[in-house]
Amino acid sequence: MMIKTEGMPLHEQMFEVLRANYFLNDAADFSRRMGRSRTYLSTLRYNGHTPSTDAYANLLNYLRECYGETEDADLRNCLEHYIKLVEEEVA
Repeated sequence: MMIKTEGMPLHEQMFEVLRANYFLNDAADFSRRMGRSRTYLSTLRYNGHTPSTDAYANLLNYLRECYGETEDADLRNCLEHYIKLVEEEVA
């Protein structure tokens, strides 16, 4: 599924992709996957901040888990793209 994410911060792009592909229900799920409280994404949005390195590392593990669960080639390519971007953030 193609989603317009141009101009969005990396974490917002991943949230939209994961939600659109039914890996998440809502922002609270995304926040929990980053190992944070239910309101973490809302707080990031409100303050205009980006996730911490630790939150990105937790999200990277979840992206890898999602990658392993899908057999759809296009979705795997999409997830692989975000995995590489998050690896750069964590490095």
